[in-house]
Amino acid sequence: MKRERAYERWWERLQFTLLFLALAVFVHSFFGWFHSWLTPSDPYKVPSGNASKVFHSGEGGDPDSSPGDRLRLFYWLGE
Repeated sequence: MKRERAYERWWERLQFTLLFLALAVFVHSFFGWFHSWLTPSDPYKVPSGNASKVFHSGEGGDPDSSPGDRLRLFYWLGE
């Protein structure tokens, strides 16, 4: 009797452990898929369409404007 009860407890623990591992693998793969769905395939590729470069390194058209001023103008106009 005691031996049968011990086997039942071990079988329940094994089932719980296997279920826990299966769910952990499922959740991990779901978060991996979700992360790959959110991130773009190549974030540094040249954009297509009517895109313009907002920030130019070096001297711009106006020597008095700083990069902070150009960035502030970008956020203000939204272009």
